[in-house]
Amino acid sequence: MKKGNGFISEEYLDAMKYLWGKNKDISFDYKKYTEKYRNLSGLKGMEFFYDVIAERKLKTDKPVIGYFCNSVPEEIIMAAGAVPLRLCNQDIHCAEAGEEIIPGDICPVIKAICSGLQNDIKPDILVIPATCDGKVKLAEILSSAFDNIYFIDIPRNSDYTENIDLWEATYLKFYEYLKEKFKVKISRKELLNACKITNERTSIFRKIYKLRAEKTGIINAFDYFTITSASFLIPASDWTKHTEILYNQLLNREIKTNYRKNLLLAGSPIIFPNFKLLEITEEAGCYIAADILCSSYGHLFDPVKIDEETEKGIIRTLTLKYIAPSICPCFLGIDKLINAVIENVEKYGLDGVIYYNLRLCNVFELEIPVIRSVLKDKGIPFLALKTDFSREDTGQLKTRIEAFMEMLE
Repeated sequence: MKKGNGFISEEYLDAMKYLWGKNKDISFDYKKYTEKYRNLSGLKGMEFFYDVIAERKLKTDKPVIGYFCNSVPEEIIMAAGAVPLRLCNQDIHCAEAGEEIIPGDICPVIKAICSGLQNDIKPDILVIPATCDGKVKLAEILSSAFDNIYFIDIPRNSDYTENIDLWEATYLKFYEYLKEKFKVKISRKELLNACKITNERTSIFRKIYKLRAEKTGIINAFDYFTITSASFLIPASDWTKHTEILYNQLLNREIKTNYRKNLLLAGSPIIFPNFKLLEITEEAGCYIAADILCSSYGHLFDPVKIDEETEKGIIRTLTLKYIAPSICPCFLGIDKLINAVIENVEKYGLDGVIYYNLRLCNVFELEIPVIRSVLKDKGIPFLALKTDFSREDTGQLKTRIEAFMEMLE
């Protein structure tokens, strides 16, 4: 039978288009959210980032490649002359609208993605990695709405010695696909330049990360996670430029704070505007001094460390940035997450750990017993919270966090 796009046969594509026809266009008022958190900032350098989030418009003449998760190599996209655009969405209205396409007890991020793609920026190519079961099925679900979908099938064992050749082959295949798609010859120089650009972004992010952990109250959680969310939407060089401006402003900032304890945040990603947990922790006097989230730390912390400056050598190195150190619970290797948590708590003298589990994302929940047990042996206070995008459980979360704070004190 003739395939419509490599995922679903032509016979069934027409039937699936009905799903997309059911869902009406919805206007998401990101400006309302941005003004709320902008007013709590007080940092002039944050104006650019809140403007980026409010507009959600990518200004470029280049092809746009939309993608999900940290395992998609931005450097290869940039070297091909395209702009990488991360399309992860955590808006409650998007999730509710997405139920027209994916009903039932499914991860709200997957639902939000489906609705957001209908009403948000439209990429020229959509890249979907096999990082979780929900993303795997997205390739089929979205195939009736997007002609150009590329599926990256990555082994979920993050052991370097066992999988480096498989990872390299997977990225090389993606590399060859982009060259053929855009009819370009990507030079070694272009790959190196793309790596230089993302490494500069990593460098300034690490400075912000360290400053935030060492100086309580230097930047609130809303500003920090707005910065990291903005990195999804704009070119890396633009993000680096404006983050350097913000960093220089932070260096000279006078701090007046009433925070009671400094904590590390781990678990499910936090992406603008899903800041409910941040609002509650701020109100309780918790300073989120560090985090181990894939949407911030996992996305921006690791550099490209090139040993061999050949095309193959660079691409092999990219797998060591994106896959080998992965803290995603969909990959084997929970020790990497635990080590990162313990290292940050001990290095910055943090008072405890909050683990945030987005309801219906079961792999994050499966990590909790192991992490709790290890941290208990280390004498590190630990609180696991499960919630979603709604506001219905706000009171319950406040009570649990306040009880945790009292225990710490």
